[in-house]
Amino acid sequence: MRSARIALLVVLLVAFALAPQSSADRGREYIKIQELTMSLEEGDAVFTVSFALDPFAKIYVLALGTKYIEPDLMALFSDFENVAVAKTGPSRAVLVSKGAGEYRSGYYLYDSKQLGSQVPKLTVVYPERLSRTFYDVSATPSVFSEA
Repeated sequence: MRSARIALLVVLLVAFALAPQSSADRGREYIKIQELTMSLEEGDAVFTVSFALDPFAKIYVLALGTKYIEPDLMALFSDFENVAVAKTGPSRAVLVSKGAGEYRSGYYLYDSKQLGSQVPKLTVVYPERLSRTFYDVSATPSVFSEA
């Protein structure tokens, strides 16, 4: 009975010792982007990111807060300028890229930008509340909207 407890304790200690190391080795694999919505708002791009966390990251976020995952969410938008995190939760975040659209002749033009990883579903929401959905993308599309 005593040896079974010791063996269980050793297995748990090894699992906890290896878990953070394996998450670090995997890079951003602890967070899986499920969906991205890009809302065009007067020259700004407002991104709503839906994601899932692996169990260890979820426990960490629930215990210590979401500041831990914000750098990896920002890395998704490394090709954009003036990006800031507006709100982060355990499964959703809102980031804003100020001045993402260039104003020309009554229109805002948004150039295509690379994303930090592949996104399974990207929805662009125009100011008129029309939307277009793209699947399995690694960059935002080039789009425009009326000012």
